[in-house]
Amino acid sequence: MKAKHTFILVPILCLSVLQVFSQSGPYKYGKVQEEELWMRTYDKDTSAAAVILSDFAVSHFRLNGDVKLITERRTRIKILKKTGYTWANVEVPMYQNGSSKETITGIKGYTYNLQDGKIIKDKLEPSAVFEERQSEYRQTKKFTMPNVKEGSVIEYSYTVNSDFIYNLRDWEFQSTIPTVWSEYRVKIPQYFDYKTLQHGYHGIYEPKDNYDTNRDGYRWVMVDLPALRPERYITTLTDYQARIEFELQMLHVPGEESKVMTGEWGEVIKDLLRQERFGSQLNRKGFFKGDIAAITEKTTAPEQQMKAIYEMVQQQMKWNGKYGIYTTGTLRKAFDNKTGSAAEVNLLLTAMLQEAGLDAAPVLVSTREHGKVYKGTPMLNKFNYVIAHVNLGGQSVLLDATDPLLPAGMLPMRSLNGEGRLIKAGSDQWVALKPSDKYQRVYTGDLTIRENGQIEGDATEVSSGYRAFYLRKEVKEEGEASYTEKLNKEIGTFKFSSPAFKNLKELNSPLELKYKVSASGSGQAQDMIYLNPMLGQGESENPFKLEQRAYPVDFAFPISETFVCRFTIPDNYELDDVPHNVKVSLPNQSGSFMYVVEKQGNVVEVLSKIDISKPVYYAAEYPQLKELYARIVAKHAEQIVLKRK
Repeated sequence: MKAKHTFILVPILCLSVLQVFSQSGPYKYGKVQEEELWMRTYDKDTSAAAVILSDFAVSHFRLNGDVKLITERRTRIKILKKTGYTWANVEVPMYQNGSSKETITGIKGYTYNLQDGKIIKDKLEPSAVFEERQSEYRQTKKFTMPNVKEGSVIEYSYTVNSDFIYNLRDWEFQSTIPTVWSEYRVKIPQYFDYKTLQHGYHGIYEPKDNYDTNRDGYRWVMVDLPALRPERYITTLTDYQARIEFELQMLHVPGEESKVMTGEWGEVIKDLLRQERFGSQLNRKGFFKGDIAAITEKTTAPEQQMKAIYEMVQQQMKWNGKYGIYTTGTLRKAFDNKTGSAAEVNLLLTAMLQEAGLDAAPVLVSTREHGKVYKGTPMLNKFNYVIAHVNLGGQSVLLDATDPLLPAGMLPMRSLNGEGRLIKAGSDQWVALKPSDKYQRVYTGDLTIRENGQIEGDATEVSSGYRAFYLRKEVKEEGEASYTEKLNKEIGTFKFSSPAFKNLKELNSPLELKYKVSASGSGQAQDMIYLNPMLGQGESENPFKLEQRAYPVDFAFPISETFVCRFTIPDNYELDDVPHNVKVSLPNQSGSFMYVVEKQGNVVEVLSKIDISKPVYYAAEYPQLKELYARIVAKHAEQIVLKRK
């Protein structure tokens, strides 16, 4: 993974000489070339439905009257396929907070098409532009470009006028379609010191032209960016997107002492613990004192107290699906209604643990869908979730009571995202959000093969860790009767019947599933019997398709899959062909695959074992990981062949 680069911007030019610099970009606005219109595919990505030819913006501060942050943006897009028409629907967000707001002005747009060898230009009419309000704080300016066809080039421009002079918007170089040229320029007065954070896996391009970045002007360009496409085993696409983020660190006002704008975690924590919708709620414990007293009277062991309180909250409270780090109401109200947001459920859990005398505190989390957290500066808007932390004799235990099927100490997958911030007075601690267990399954089978090719026997699956959690969740959502009925099915030539669970409600015990296995003998041909010994349980497709991958592979947790099956073959048959034994390991023992076939008398035993030993593999490890899965898929497709003696 490419590291985030940090640049401290220290402008040296006075406000009085601030000027808007060249805004031409790589294309001259309003001048579309015939070659752009003739283009039918994009050579670097022939599957692309559209391609951004140029996305160019410049920001500066307007000083006459009230100070405003002005951003002028011009975008040109080539439409290649009908599925790319959606790029003609443009939405520009606007924010408002009290009297401070953003407005969008100067919207212009044209659609260019070739007709009889001539360039035809259709203008975006003002009547096609409208506003839509999403909330008290957000509106969106919307418009649709006219007369869009396959082969069209669309071009539009607008200006964002912002009262939020301390907040430079992020610039996203990369999109979900390819980008030929993306450029952002900004003039920053000497009053502002900004930190910039570069994200993604693509370097800054330095054009060889006469643009002068001295004085107070800054420029970032990226070229030939691939489409940002979702892939398996990632967090959120934003974590991998080429973009630049701005953070105001220092404000210099003439004649006054410079003001630090970012703050320190110690001050942020103090303020958060005083806030009505966060820390103040932890101090109001009277409404549940009796419940906690009943638990502490039964046991004095801290771990048992923790588990009892966790299970009480887990079973009595229902998460309403809402995220956020602040409560929407009081914890008392959530307690009485037996429902609440993640913050309300887990802050209630934290308060109860504290009431029992345990060393507990909330932890701020950014979920996988919300993105990674930059640890360098306290930015509360980067977090969207709360869990509880308990210190048990120096051992950290993380708790999340939002799911009634999570064992104590196990975090849901959404929270397995880097590190969380412990919110505790006098503490300066980040907490690793690591999986407490594997995704683990052990499959054992004992089957008999008849002379007519029919197969029958018993199989048992024992699931633990995250595998058991997800299986219990699936059974609960579908209902046990419905789920077991679904298991009475066929996979290829194999039929599974009479399923029965053990430990379905014992969350801290492995979940056991037993069932009957049979096959009709369709694998028999004359004097031969053909059998895929994986019984439909193997890997049938490699999840990794790309030749190269820029992103890490994030499984979230280690994976362990073990398959052991004994086949008793007829006395008048012998092995004619069996898969060769294989053992493959990744570098540093970070993963392995073993496949072994052994014969003792008339019993053939097949063992397949997959171990993915760590949650995250970096892009440099991708080729070996892809090859490992290719070997697994190929081996799991191989057959055992029996021949009549």
